[in-house]
Amino acid sequence: MKRIIYLISILFITSFNVLSQNDWQYVNQLYFPPADSDIVRPYLCTLADDGTLWVISTRIQDPSAHNAIYFLPPGDTLFQKFIDYNNNGDSDSLLGNIGALRGLTTLGNTLYISATQPYPKTQPNTVSAMYLYPNFDTLQVIKFGHQLQGSGYGSYNHGIDISSDSIIFAGISFGTTFRCYNFSYGWNGAAYGSYIPPPAYTIEPGGPQTGGIDLIRDVALLPGGDYDDSLTVFYTSRNSYSNTQLTGGIAVWLNGTQKNPVNYEGFRVTDFDGFLTFINPYPYGITVDNDGYLWVAGVDTTRRWVKAFEVQGINAIEIYDLPSKFSEDFPDPNGAPMPSPSDVAVSEDGKTAYVVDQWGRSAFKFVKGPVGVEDENLMNYDFELFQNYPNPFNPSTLIRFTLAENSQVKLVITDILGNEVATLVNEFLPEGKYTRSFDGKDLTSGVYFYTLTSGQKQLSRKMLLIK
Repeated sequence: MKRIIYLISILFITSFNVLSQNDWQYVNQLYFPPADSDIVRPYLCTLADDGTLWVISTRIQDPSAHNAIYFLPPGDTLFQKFIDYNNNGDSDSLLGNIGALRGLTTLGNTLYISATQPYPKTQPNTVSAMYLYPNFDTLQVIKFGHQLQGSGYGSYNHGIDISSDSIIFAGISFGTTFRCYNFSYGWNGAAYGSYIPPPAYTIEPGGPQTGGIDLIRDVALLPGGDYDDSLTVFYTSRNSYSNTQLTGGIAVWLNGTQKNPVNYEGFRVTDFDGFLTFINPYPYGITVDNDGYLWVAGVDTTRRWVKAFEVQGINAIEIYDLPSKFSEDFPDPNGAPMPSPSDVAVSEDGKTAYVVDQWGRSAFKFVKGPVGVEDENLMNYDFELFQNYPNPFNPSTLIRFTLAENSQVKLVITDILGNEVATLVNEFLPEGKYTRSFDGKDLTSGVYFYTLTSGQKQLSRKMLLIK
């Protein structure tokens, strides 16, 4: 009788999983700027409150890649570059602080970035840095790290996530564990930007790392979770030392708090089909949605999938499987052509998911439920140029436009005399919806015009800069 009940349960779970994967539909592929096709290596991603997708490119596994940050406003199909550390001299230089980008997260209007510092600069030590970008503005950057400011950066920081109280949880190589950093102005238990003592926490369930190979790569907190409550869990993902020496997987942590993290204990999460038994590739990016489901990106060649799990204690039950052409268990001819999904982000309403693919050098969008004409990326667009926002502005503003067809596009800013003062776009773009940022910090107050040209078509609007 027990065997019959067990078999019925397995059939139910299997049927549920097969049906659940059909709740999600692949929409389209999202591209990085064509000029960056040889230097971008997307790694981890996060969604800001306004729906903007932020992605780090890193040279962790590809020395030819640039350490750079890109963003994709809602509805757009082409990423925009936020900053390229290779181009500004901060990447892998004896004077810079960015050796390899390792993690990112957002809270409110601030972007947080974790990185290892250039090894040639700090050898034989392995140290880290964190950069904060208030208002998502490169000019307002605040830098923390070894020989910068703050303490607790004398180890490699990896993937990060942040609580609603502005405490960052970061995977670290030292002790094969995690560390908490205080970025809250309202709590003085640790200096702003510094780690929260004591420095030694519980080792990840896979045991000590070997030679910096099998490490915690990403961290995921519950959205809005109360991390002053010792029963509120968080998750980490870790890759294994090899295909046979399996030290990696998902860990669930509880019994500690963000202000007293030394009491946290980590436990290995398992699933019936063994998807969460990770081998040596990384990062196996993770996130938690507002339903509490743990999303995992299977990055290695035998696990080209992105799944959501309901975690009950240490047991994980598969709930969703994003449609993929290359999935080993449920290949879908209409799914996303993602050869190496490295991370996933899910919208606040739980209806949109984004996957970044490190070796495919692109991203993919999915929606929950049938794809209809209301999906903004499948609409027939008109050639339109919208009023900038904000307007008047000081010193930056956003300009949105849509293209009805693939074409060579130019977007320029001119002064009231017709003199060109900036070129925001001058490239071939596919049809779709776009947003560009304009910074007028070097201009004087006054009226300016922005003009969009696509083929033989041209539109122009007026904007006002007030300083």
